Amino acid sequence: MTSPSVVFTTDFGLSDAYAGVIKGVALTINPDLRLIDLTHQISPQNVAQGSFLLGLNHRYFPKDAIHVAVVDPGVGTDRRPVLLSTPWGRFVAPDNGLLSCVIAGYLESKPEAAGTVDLPSELSAVHLTNPDYWRHPVSHTFHGRDIFTPVAAHLSLGVAPEELGEAAGSLFYLPMPKPATHDGTITGQVIYLDTYGNLVTNIPTETLPPAESIEVRIKGRSITGLSRTFNDNTYSNDSGLIALTASHGYLEVAVANGNATDLLSAGEGEVVQVVTSSG
Repeated sequence: MTSPSVVFTTDFGLSDAYAGVIKGVALTINPDLRLIDLTHQISPQNVAQGSFLLGLNHRYFPKDAIHVAVVDPGVGTDRRPVLLSTPWGRFVAPDNGLLSCVIAGYLESKPEAAGTVDLPSELSAVHLTNPDYWRHPVSHTFHGRDIFTPVAAHLSLGVAPEELGEAAGSLFYLPMPKPATHDGTITGQVIYLDTYGNLVTNIPTETLPPAESIEVRIKGRSITGLSRTFNDNTYSNDSGLIALTASHGYLEVAVANGNATDLLSAGEGEVVQVVTSSG
């Protein structure tokens, strides 16, 4: 049998050795593993960003993939290391909200405040308490190397989840900010800045009015209409700003062959409004 893929999502970056070391640990336990990087470029300690990207992208991988997700500002504290099993992949991660956007896809009602959430029947979780499947000695500051990656590698060899620790019926949930609609105006915010400087918002495509009737406002700038592509300047404003719905299914603000983040000096949390022609 072919070993399942292990997919890494971390804030380790690429200039240090951390991302390489966890791959070495995985291959030491199972040399036949297929290792894939979703990204190691999550902003440092940005759990919400990691949750968003993991939730958005994990279904592009095989259903038997094992995800090692490490954005862990509370490493070494009493936050739990956990394994979450879903119909579309297994996830080894800290229980700090990093798995929220994965869990959200299975919840009938999504909590609006941070806190523990009971897992629906399709999901199961284990608190990783069995040190037999860890790397020793365990560092207080690098559980990605010593707990999460070894557990994932042992899972790939067929170790059953129940061997790894104690069943957990709930996990910590960190809700993604929701846009609000009032008098024809949708008010959302920037939740992610990609490497091109595009400003990704929390406003889903399916909530938007027809493209030609939209005005997008951000930091005192206005963009009328939605572009189809990054080089469609039909609706660009004088500074080259465009608004569009890209492959991830959310509204974003961009500059064709430019950087909207730099142009606007914008960051995560920036308010974005969508006004209809009647708004």
